[in-house]
Amino acid sequence: MGFFTYSQLRWGHWDIYMLTQAAGWGIVPDYLAVFKPSSYRWFVPALNDPTEASQMSMTLGAVLFVGIAVCELSSRRHADLPIRAGIYFCAFVIYYLSVSGVACVDMESMLRYEFCVHALIVLALLDFLRQFRTPPVLVRAFGMAAVALLSAAGLCVQGWYVWNFTRGNWVA
Repeated sequence: MGFFTYSQLRWGHWDIYMLTQAAGWGIVPDYLAVFKPSSYRWFVPALNDPTEASQMSMTLGAVLFVGIAVCELSSRRHADLPIRAGIYFCAFVIYYLSVSGVACVDMESMLRYEFCVHALIVLALLDFLRQFRTPPVLVRAFGMAAVALLSAAGLCVQGWYVWNFTRGNWVA
């Protein structure tokens, strides 16, 4: 809200970000793209196609939001829910604006916009998991191993994209 207020006070337009996108890159926002099934792509992206990865990251973001809603609504423990609700709201606003802005170009570059959303979701998820009792050592070890493997896989994908970018290829 602070960004929109600042934009309105400083430049006289609350939607200055979308206006600069339209002027610079010809992007016309589609504010209903989040609600259109045609915006979502349900395939595993090829490593050499960052556009497909961007499209999949948009779909992954939506799946995460639905999963969060199911977990939060099915849990009887609502400790610190107002804090998480604020984090979820910020994440969804970033997600919504990003999707609206890149919908007209088939979600190209959504991958880089999605990082902020995923970071906020991870923070909220950690806060959500904090309210449960400590699991047994074996479960914690399995969880740590899963996080380590997923982090290593993510680092490999990032390395692949950096390698491609340094050779002049477009990456998100």
